[in-house]
Amino acid sequence: MFTASKSSLLDALKLVGQIVERRNTIPILQNVLIDLWGNSGKLTARVSDLDVEATIPFSATVDTDFRGFTVPAHLLMDIVKKLPDGADVRVEAADPDLGGVNIKSGRSRFRLPVLPPSDFPSLEGSELPFTIDIPSAMLERAILAVQFAISTEETRYYLNGIYLHAAPTGVKLVATDGHRLSKRFIPLDDVPQEMPGIIIPKKTVETIVKHLPKDGTVTLQVSDAKIRMLIGDMVLLSKLIDGTFPDYQRVIPTHESFIELEGKHLAAAIDRVSTVSTGGSRAVKMTFSGGTLKLLVSNPDAGNAEDEVAYEGEAELETGFNAKYVNDALARLSDDGLQFHLGDPGSPAVLRADGDHAENLIVLMPMRV
Repeated sequence: MFTASKSSLLDALKLVGQIVERRNTIPILQNVLIDLWGNSGKLTARVSDLDVEATIPFSATVDTDFRGFTVPAHLLMDIVKKLPDGADVRVEAADPDLGGVNIKSGRSRFRLPVLPPSDFPSLEGSELPFTIDIPSAMLERAILAVQFAISTEETRYYLNGIYLHAAPTGVKLVATDGHRLSKRFIPLDDVPQEMPGIIIPKKTVETIVKHLPKDGTVTLQVSDAKIRMLIGDMVLLSKLIDGTFPDYQRVIPTHESFIELEGKHLAAAIDRVSTVSTGGSRAVKMTFSGGTLKLLVSNPDAGNAEDEVAYEGEAELETGFNAKYVNDALARLSDDGLQFHLGDPGSPAVLRADGDHAENLIVLMPMRV
């Protein structure tokens, strides 16, 4: 039916591990669909979990008697992985009814069971009227800057993804779990302002960011229910979270005063004092006074730890934050100059990198210490 190189077939199966569950109550969802790609002379490998599907074309020498089929995805991937580098893979029908396929490579022989391609689900069908082209590198940076704040709390399912919406001169990406919020702006031309705000699920986000190329452009096609991403030859189609993302602008304070410090120095100091933290006790007390930020972690079981970081600006304040959340935020900002916007002890803090776009920020909710 067809012959393909190990590298070509393995590349077509690269999303199996992220999309296909090894155990599924619906047998066809454990399979990969191998079929013709239009009149291109290529084949495609398609995987799906009913919420997200990926289609990847690959080069092959295709026989005239080729028929589409599905086989266990993880099993096929494991077989191809273990073949020698540079090997060719030959796939043939095991019988006239295509009840199975034979896989040959060198002296290796395998027979895999087949399920009919007509049983394989498809998310295609609905119109995706809005299109945005985004430079891949810019999209990757924005996703990585907000992804850490995605909520994993199932009861607030509408927070289990990244909110993407149009802005007058680009798009904004936002994620929050209620304790922290991260927002990034991507400047773009010709963004359709009537495009609805969408919530891209966490699993889809993880799949996208692992396969974005370093160069080039990614095309997003959007409706109010689905998103299709054209990443090179790969097509990733996903359902969106059906919910309303909260009005995040309401939780972003507008503190006029801020202090400036070195992000890498603050991150290192927090990491040091957090050494005595155990279990769920992650609070770090921060006292801003006279150009010195004093950090204190107190643990009845493990003792206390103190450290200091110099800052510039006017601030006389005692507050507290989750140490892990602060360092998670610092890891997404510049190692150098950092702005820490502060209000009263019970107000959220806003972190910005010096010189960054004003829309790029992280909000942290305070903790009692």
